[in-house]
Amino acid sequence: MNKRHAIHVSLVVAVLAVFGVTISAAVGAQAETKSSSLATPGATPITISDVRVTEPLRIEHRALIPEIEALATNADAVGVGPQAPMLAKVHESYTFLTTRLIPHAVAEDKFLYPEVDRLIGGKDAGTRSTDTMRRDHTEVGTLTKQLGALAQQMEAGTLTTVQKQDLRQTLYSLNGIVSLHFAKEEEVYLPLLDRELTAAQAQEIFEAMETATAPTTVATHEH
Repeated sequence: MNKRHAIHVSLVVAVLAVFGVTISAAVGAQAETKSSSLATPGATPITISDVRVTEPLRIEHRALIPEIEALATNADAVGVGPQAPMLAKVHESYTFLTTRLIPHAVAEDKFLYPEVDRLIGGKDAGTRSTDTMRRDHTEVGTLTKQLGALAQQMEAGTLTTVQKQDLRQTLYSLNGIVSLHFAKEEEVYLPLLDRELTAAQAQEIFEAMETATAPTTVATHEH
């Protein structure tokens, strides 16, 4: 087992790879009809009871998975070959984290997790049921800052052996944390929301998330 697979925890198993579908459109389709047109011609029609209200978020996760996997692939490439291609890969990962993943996490903290907290509840008002997941988000922000600093060091000159080790570890850590984080959401939180939310309630949350994740650059994610 190589280092990548030792650190890379289990990814969410994506049943379908569906891209280019907006959150509001996907949930809106569920709210508008009891007989969905999503089915392939000739296939058994999909009814509203067959479609999970969290499917738009699952679609969003599936769209992010290739970039999350690329974090580990780029870690594998550290110290292999010329530095210029490696720097380009690091910039790609940093751009993904700051413009797509972290805004996604911020939107979850603001709109999705409060609903999970409400549904799960708790006796201690000072502790939220989603606090450990929010902590994952904070760690991703910290590691992203480290990745950005290492990229700047690469631009300034050749990395030392220690710096290469730090870069490799940072990328592997990001891959592992985000992969496990997605798995926890898919296996615990989303089934809860599927059981408890109506399509209209889910649509309101996902539309708010979609608006919040409009293209932007976020350097860090802190609470």
